[in-house]
Amino acid sequence: MTKPNPDRMRYAKVVISLLLAGVFIYAGLDKIRNPLEFADSVTGFGILPQGLVSPFALGLPTFEVLCGLLILVSRSRRVAALALMLITAMFFMALASALFRGLTLDCGCFGAGAPSRTRMGWEAALDVVLFGASLLVYLQSRERPA
Repeated sequence: MTKPNPDRMRYAKVVISLLLAGVFIYAGLDKIRNPLEFADSVTGFGILPQGLVSPFALGLPTFEVLCGLLILVSRSRRVAALALMLITAMFFMALASALFRGLTLDCGCFGAGAPSRTRMGWEAALDVVLFGASLLVYLQSRERPA
């Protein structure tokens, strides 16, 4: 069995980082454009107390954009990947919770859409993929001994 080529791994890490940045910057900016719509989506999950919905709906999109930008910078890539792993895990748990409770809603992940359990399932699957991509970047961004 041959060892993975370090140049290919670096290239893959950069490409995956670019893709993650694009997804999270796009998703965050889309939510920033219509915060009331996103707040309505958050309310539909019935997880947060009403007093926390607005701060969450205003803060999360900025956090997504910030993480998307930070994963592009080599010095902050590992921390950004960890943050993306945490929020994708949170997104997955929220969607899974809604599905198990029989809710049909629009998660607001990438703008408004028609509420659909099928779409919710696909978005939960996307969260798993995004988590895996973030984990790969996190693991490949470890400090190497000199």
